Amino acid sequence: MKWLIYLYPKNWRKRYGDEIIDLLEQEDWSFFIIIDLLRGIVDAWKIEINERQVFGIRMSNMLLLISLMNIFIILQYRSSQGVILLEQITLIIAMASFFLAVSIFIVNLFKEGFQKAFSIRTRLSKMCLGFMGLYGLSFIAFLVLAN
Repeated sequence: MKWLIYLYPKNWRKRYGDEIIDLLEQEDWSFFIIIDLLRGIVDAWKIEINERQVFGIRMSNMLLLISLMNIFIILQYRSSQGVILLEQITLIIAMASFFLAVSIFIVNLFKEGFQKAFSIRTRLSKMCLGFMGLYGLSFIAFLVLAN
């Protein structure tokens, strides 16, 4: 069950990995320990997502950038081979944003609870909504390019 350690973010493993391995070697495995580790993984990723930057840009700003790229892609290319490639790119962006939206929603459920997860008050809820918006834009772009 030490493989659960590798589900934590890399920075977290560097800082706390040895300690948690020592602790797990001392404890007997039980259902509650596994659940506690899974909750810790979700919490560590929540912190990592909030602090993560991609090329110096926060994740929320990255969503806006990807959306603008989708619009640019649609307006720029209209040749048949370019359209086929763009269909595939927009579909991949749509699938990735849907996966991220669902993943962030699950993290939000574990972190904030059922009632707060469905509100727009938490930061994770706003990120989830942003990714779902990106999914909608990307999927519409795919449908426009496919026809």
